[in-house]
Amino acid sequence: MPKAAPLSENALVQIVDEATAICAVPAPTFAESQRAALVQELLAAAGLAAQIDAAGNVVARVGGDGPALALVAHLDTVFPDLTTIPIVRNGVRLTGPGIGDNALGIAAMVYVARELAQTPPSRPVLFAASVGEEGLGDLSGVTALLDAEQIRALIAVEGHGIDCLAVGGVASMRLRAEFSGPGGHSWSDRGRGSAIHALIEAGERALAAAPPAAFNIGVIEGGTTVNAIAQSATMVIDIRHGDPRIVDAARVRVERALATALPGDVSVEVTLVGNRPGGSNRPNDPLLEAARAARTAVGLGIADEIFASTDANAAFARDIPAVGIGITRGDFAHREDEWIAVPPIALGVASLLELVRRLD
Repeated sequence: MPKAAPLSENALVQIVDEATAICAVPAPTFAESQRAALVQELLAAAGLAAQIDAAGNVVARVGGDGPALALVAHLDTVFPDLTTIPIVRNGVRLTGPGIGDNALGIAAMVYVARELAQTPPSRPVLFAASVGEEGLGDLSGVTALLDAEQIRALIAVEGHGIDCLAVGGVASMRLRAEFSGPGGHSWSDRGRGSAIHALIEAGERALAAAPPAAFNIGVIEGGTTVNAIAQSATMVIDIRHGDPRIVDAARVRVERALATALPGDVSVEVTLVGNRPGGSNRPNDPLLEAARAARTAVGLGIADEIFASTDANAAFARDIPAVGIGITRGDFAHREDEWIAVPPIALGVASLLELVRRLD
């Protein structure tokens, strides 16, 4: 196959402008509808009949009916606020919460949709801007998509990670541990069990019990005021590893650690609130071969092949070939000062389009 054509400067400007516009529209997990409406408009302007499905995903198709190659870019961000998000351009950088994760991924997907609308593929391609990828969304959008559609392969499009290919999925479990105690006055009832104190001590035990799985306490809530013994306290825990069996075993140890050595008047209830599957492709799956070749064709170097946590996880769990593709370089994902570099976007999007062409 001949060397892929580079993106034009006008195409790059359009992608950056659309990524900026997408990022400015807030999309917390479970509240993605404003951003979904914008993406539906962009896909419609590209000439596709885009619909919002029952789960809240924006879905469009080219190339007719039948099992499709799915390009999936998630709509949601980790930021809970519903106010407009400011994006700052400083030379070759764009800075703003969610600009790389995943406003740029959506803009790249829209660009490929626009190209395929003009020169349709011979086999079906499905475009989906998915809900519920982040946090406790638990891959709800892509799971609903896989339930509803026949998918022959899936590409998860992310803004960050141009130097990597996600060839496997990191499994994760999310637990909510709720501690309850009698409460009371910090002086006159001193000695009573505190739900917050119990949480802190249990968190230390759980942290020590989790390895070799990765362990993170992402949220802690509890108490009412400084001079009251806390009646209740909650933490939300994330346990991860590339091997789902290690995650399962770590969950058992963590739950045991949370319930061990509590004060007699404090109790804990642990609930599973998220279970993101892991998995991987066969080492020489044609999808991976095509992804490697697409990078070479546009002038990108050999990628680090990694396990990651993306919408591709849901496909791995169903033995559907999948890969995660990044569009540029950047840093500080899941922080308000997240940034991406503009120049590599041209190669990242060209590689994505080339991969789609090779899979036709």
